[in-house]
Amino acid sequence: MDLSTSNITSDCCRHVGCVGAVVVSYLPDPAVLMRVLFALVPQVSRIFLVDNGSGEKVTAELATFLAGHNIELVSLSSNLGIAAAQNIGIRCVAELGLEFVILLDQDSIAASDMVDVLVESYRSLSCEGITPAAVGPATVDQRTGTLGKFARIRNGLVSQVSCSAVDNFVEADFLVSSGSLISLAVLEKLGEMNEGYFIDHVDTEWCLRARAQGLKLYGVCRARLLHTLGDKVLRVWFGRWREVAVHSPLRDYFMCRNTILMLRNPFMVGSWRIALLVRLAMFMVFFGFGVSPRNRRLKMMFKGLLHGFRGRVGSL
Repeated sequence: MDLSTSNITSDCCRHVGCVGAVVVSYLPDPAVLMRVLFALVPQVSRIFLVDNGSGEKVTAELATFLAGHNIELVSLSSNLGIAAAQNIGIRCVAELGLEFVILLDQDSIAASDMVDVLVESYRSLSCEGITPAAVGPATVDQRTGTLGKFARIRNGLVSQVSCSAVDNFVEADFLVSSGSLISLAVLEKLGEMNEGYFIDHVDTEWCLRARAQGLKLYGVCRARLLHTLGDKVLRVWFGRWREVAVHSPLRDYFMCRNTILMLRNPFMVGSWRIALLVRLAMFMVFFGFGVSPRNRRLKMMFKGLLHGFRGRVGSL
């Protein structure tokens, strides 16, 4: 579908009337999802909740809660993956002629001024002659209260830039999709999310395309998002104390497969290749040998590597 934003008027307001939200859900906790949605209701023009095949019982319950709000439920008959669900929601936002879309996971709760701050930041950067591919908030882990950092890749190494060390904007090489504000005009130029990835590295691959086109990504320290990454968090010592998100063995499959797919990506530059290879090796060693169920994890990781080399895409 055409994502053209040519029908956007120049007097579009700076925040609510210019932004549509896409929230993707799959077997959500209804109480948490309601917090996510109602935090967005006063901040955006329209919310599209794209449910990824949770079933009729779940969607019927959701529909009851959503009645009377600026939220539209888009119920998919099966789990098409996060990329496909995001694309469906993005097309819905584009049909309204809005300027921006903001993407959210089912457990990511926006601060009351998050959308305002992101839009104002985008406009501030635009006034400086910069066209961002996306701007994203600083995340706060709901379980630990830890303030997230923004990733930069330099000389083949991933560094984490803390908001405490900067004023407001952090130029990043990667933004997590949840909380990211993207111009529909940029999406028209770069294209939609890669549905072949299904889940994991969907946002990384899109950021790669953006950087290859000369566009920049910015973290906005004043914008905050409560976020839950992974099923649980482990604290480990590796030069310093770090918090590591733990996912299921199935997610380990997609992480390994999609990393190999990205390494074959023509947009991949040398520093990214080195950084991803190092992170993949560390990921497999840490989770394959240090986090139960180890045998299941290793099996899924090696299957992911094999499928990645074979170029397999989509669901498992």
